Amino acid sequence: MKKSQNIFAFVGDAYLRERAARRLIAQLQQQRAYALIFVEGRELTSARLREHIGGMSLFDDAKVLYVRRADELPEPEELAERITRGLPQNIVLILEADKLEKRSKLYKALEQHGSLEELPTPDRRSLPTLARELLAEHNVKLTPAALKYLLATVEPDPGRIAREIEKLACYSIDRELDVAELRELLFGDQSESVLKFLDLLSERSPQSLKYLRELLRAGEDPNKIFFMLAIQVRTLLAVKSLAAQKRSSEEIAKELGKPPWMIAKHKAMAQRFSEPELIGFLHRLHEEDVNIKTGERAPEEALFDLTLAIAQPLT
Repeated sequence: MKKSQNIFAFVGDAYLRERAARRLIAQLQQQRAYALIFVEGRELTSARLREHIGGMSLFDDAKVLYVRRADELPEPEELAERITRGLPQNIVLILEADKLEKRSKLYKALEQHGSLEELPTPDRRSLPTLARELLAEHNVKLTPAALKYLLATVEPDPGRIAREIEKLACYSIDRELDVAELRELLFGDQSESVLKFLDLLSERSPQSLKYLRELLRAGEDPNKIFFMLAIQVRTLLAVKSLAAQKRSSEEIAKELGKPPWMIAKHKAMAQRFSEPELIGFLHRLHEEDVNIKTGERAPEEALFDLTLAIAQPLT
């Protein structure tokens, strides 16, 4: 059975199905001028359906009927029958829904007569692929570490990640952004509480242990905290080492590819630690990372021990 070329349905993740519909509409508009009609599924009654597609002729203007949340249609059977009979060639029907019952007449009609695409929410393994696609679409470049940071700190939701990448696209720059810059640019990355913990820890404050406990009780991901702590220690070590060579903040910024104002902040933090201490913390982080990945150590346990070691006062 030949399928119609003007019936499309996208089912699954809210952001992905809307993105697919937008891209399809953009492709259609390149071919000819379409009038766009947006309808909520719950509002598409039989009368409105007939109004939009029932009486169209070959001489009517071309239009796209985009039905959002088609799983809320009041009379899905009538739309299924209309799809089965076929639509006029000058109308394109696009449906999007969270879920459609596969045994329903509407699902079967879409499957048999149109193009139906399932778009499940990506899991942790497939999310990096989507993130790379979105970065390329918005011409945003990240270092490998920055991409890991983005995925670790932003809620693992396609729509949320897309919004953060759109923000980064407003930061016009023709080079890769690193982790430090990302931390300053992702205003909505839900990491403010973690950054406060890192600041307390860099001050060697006894309150850092209490704050870590509160973070974990609030549901913060311990793996994310561990990742950000490792980045913090590496940065402080690099800044301290270069500062010991009598390098200026501007020279250090150029060497590390970071803004000068950010180096000033890191230099102040690094002064609270000796270089051997930071090297020791870095080795400890590596050991704990191996233990966590092999299942010999829980990330929460490693974080508490590391916090105790870093926050203890200088002797």
